[in-house]
Amino acid sequence: MADEPGAAFPPMDPALFRSVLDRALTRVAFMDRDRRHRYANPEYAAFMGVTVDAIVGRTVEEVLGDEVLGEEAARMLAPLAEKALAGETVRWLGWMTYPGGRRRYVERVYRPVPGADGTVQGYFTIVRDLTDLKEREEDLARRTAQLEAILGHIAEGVNIIDQNGRVVLANPGFLRMYGYPPEFGEPGMPLESFVRWRLEHGVFYAHEGTGEDIETLVQRRVSAITGAGSETVEETRPDGRIFEVRRRRLPDGGLLSTYTDVTAVKAAEREVRSQRDAVHQAERLSALGSLLAGVAHELNNPLSIVIAHATLLVEQAAAEPALGARAVKIRSAAERCGRIVQTFLGMARRKPPERKTVRIATVVEAALDLIGYALRSAGITVLRELPETLPEIAADQDQLVQVLINLLTNAQQALGLVEGKRRITISAKPAEGEDGGILLAVSDNGPGVPAGLRAKVFDPFFTTRQEGGGTGVGLSLCRAIVSAHAGTITLEESEGGGALVRVMLPRGTLDVPQREAEAEPAPGLVVRRVLSALVVDDEEEVASVLAEILRGDGFVVDTVSDGQAAKQRLSDRGFDVVLSDLRMPGIDGAALHAWLAEARPELADRLVFVTGDRLGTGADALLAATGRPVLAKPFAPAEVRRVVRAVAGR
Repeated sequence: MADEPGAAFPPMDPALFRSVLDRALTRVAFMDRDRRHRYANPEYAAFMGVTVDAIVGRTVEEVLGDEVLGEEAARMLAPLAEKALAGETVRWLGWMTYPGGRRRYVERVYRPVPGADGTVQGYFTIVRDLTDLKEREEDLARRTAQLEAILGHIAEGVNIIDQNGRVVLANPGFLRMYGYPPEFGEPGMPLESFVRWRLEHGVFYAHEGTGEDIETLVQRRVSAITGAGSETVEETRPDGRIFEVRRRRLPDGGLLSTYTDVTAVKAAEREVRSQRDAVHQAERLSALGSLLAGVAHELNNPLSIVIAHATLLVEQAAAEPALGARAVKIRSAAERCGRIVQTFLGMARRKPPERKTVRIATVVEAALDLIGYALRSAGITVLRELPETLPEIAADQDQLVQVLINLLTNAQQALGLVEGKRRITISAKPAEGEDGGILLAVSDNGPGVPAGLRAKVFDPFFTTRQEGGGTGVGLSLCRAIVSAHAGTITLEESEGGGALVRVMLPRGTLDVPQREAEAEPAPGLVVRRVLSALVVDDEEEVASVLAEILRGDGFVVDTVSDGQAAKQRLSDRGFDVVLSDLRMPGIDGAALHAWLAEARPELADRLVFVTGDRLGTGADALLAATGRPVLAKPFAPAEVRRVVRAVAGR
């Protein structure tokens, strides 16, 4: 039976077989031993661009050479037919050009057909058009080559691992970023090898213990990576670099990861935030400066009165020691208030440095006047080690006070994290070398600064504090001020483990020569005339105390309360010295000087400005332009006498 296992199928009717081939979509032709076409189905003929009748009965050379592929192609295919006639199945792939310029990529299969006696009677030629597939392959190859070129030259890192944890792709950028050797970029490398290599080279995360078994860590990391979903995370490397890692799950279960070094971006973002904070701080300081200008003027007037009267009281109370002692206490308290106001103004005022004789002990005292209460409130003990024998230096005291306040503020913030006793030590000693100078040190028992960051803390906008905890401009400003004084500033570790800032300040030179000592009067009779003075001040008490000081020094004194009255008094009288407040309603000190320079130039050279505000009035520019001396409020009687005597020529 035909349907029993092993039974042979009955022979197919040739007409049925031909009918099947005629309707097949496969291109089929049969050639005899003379390579003459005995059969060609319609698909074959249509692909050749001719009819079936034009093929059947003709040889391969006649069909291909004359009308289809040309003689060269016919000669190229001839050996394939010979192999088929010898009983070998032959397969050929290649590009061929058909009628009409059609260039196609084809597969030609030559399959021998044996006869009843086993000899080859001919062969079938089966032709497949693989052009679309070939073009897609070539396009894919081009795209792959382009992708490989791109991945090979971009700075970003890219890797792909399959669902079995093996690397499909690891571009050079990824290998460079993590320091892997080139052979790790070969496809098929296990993920465990990457992880193990990093651990063997000492790259541990903060939460990992270096004493743990490496293989345990390898499996833990691999499990974390392969189990990750689509996410974006930041990875901070032990060397401080920051990588942004973006992971995406692929449809086949693999994992695509890209890596970007965002260290510079993060630093730029921090700098922008710091600059923004610095701008806000500058705006606040500007507003504070305007406020200080008014406050200083209002405070310095009564302080001048208190200091002057207290000093005069001390001078007059020689016979009553108890009264004199009280007057000294009043004067000392008022002078301290005056120093605080002057220090605030010196820090807020934008002016070029004025190099005058400075004692470091005075700088420390001025800084602690401002920040001492805050330090005591924070439970911080301040130790001072300032020998009396320290040399004086030529420097801008206001700027040095600003440096010391910044250093003390940084130390206070660092000590906020310390339990128990908190200590800041301010010490100074003479600097070594021929030029001398001062070596100032500020140390604390706080957590200190890591060695790798000590060189960066003086860079603009660099801060070790948390976001919003500082602008990073304080130490940068300190370095700028110290450098302007030809000094150096360094950060080290103190013996107790905290921070130690060393500031070296050279002796320096004064901006103006020291005032020459007044010549001793010649022996013999000295005749002195009575000198006159005019005091112009809208504060009646200030004018009164100035007049009292000058009368005590032998002057005849007139007082007026405004610039207009001063002009009337000066228009027809002469004075040996004129003291004028800089800020007054109506005609102020500047306007009075301008009028004198035009109407009474000899009196313009006898004018002394008195001011409690050199911040908001343009006083520095005016004084530089006029060259006139100035008495800064709050003033001491001795300073008033010295300046007035110099102007009056006594």
